[in-house]
Amino acid sequence: MTDKDGWTPLHWAARNGHVEAVEMLLQAGADKEAADKDGATPLHWAAEFGQVKAMAALLQAGANKDVASKDGATPLHWAVMNGHVEAMAALLQAGANKDVATKDGATPLHWAAMNGHVEAMAALLQAGANKDVATKDGSTPLHLAAYKRRVEAMAMLMQAGANKEAEDKNGWTPLHWAARNGHVEAIAALLQAGANKEAADKPGLS
Repeated sequence: MTDKDGWTPLHWAARNGHVEAVEMLLQAGADKEAADKDGATPLHWAAEFGQVKAMAALLQAGANKDVASKDGATPLHWAVMNGHVEAMAALLQAGANKDVATKDGATPLHWAAMNGHVEAMAALLQAGANKDVATKDGSTPLHLAAYKRRVEAMAMLMQAGANKEAEDKNGWTPLHWAARNGHVEAIAALLQAGANKEAADKPGLS
């Protein structure tokens, strides 16, 4: 039985962290992989709200840790999006793919960098996440951090060795993005790190 959004009772119990209810439903044979109208499972929603104990019950029952919603986002993406580091740690410890990408090519590190969740970034980088992975439009986590003026995230990526001259599909580097949006703190961070201030994009504009 689902509601108008495709949610089962297990979705609700997991989202709200009602561990005993989660366990009871699982023991009764509830579908742990049931997907709502957006393709999200109970594990997605537990991760979204940082419900670590509910996640543990689902994972122990064999829930797919790398299940993707319709846009390709996994529970790890959802945990990262909201900065739930404990939820991330539980998924990574369970063997979740740290470099899994959405349909547009964004990994959990992209989402963490874009939202400035530096603790989540630190956990992903420590787990060996690819710091220079590019989305389908060629954006790296550093591009997105520069675009969103996440200076602390930028510093962490560059300290980890991220390529500050990486080019997206238009030939734009992170410095192009920071300059285009007038983010002076981001520009300063990139210049201090030695970014090429004369880098030209594909049409030849610096």
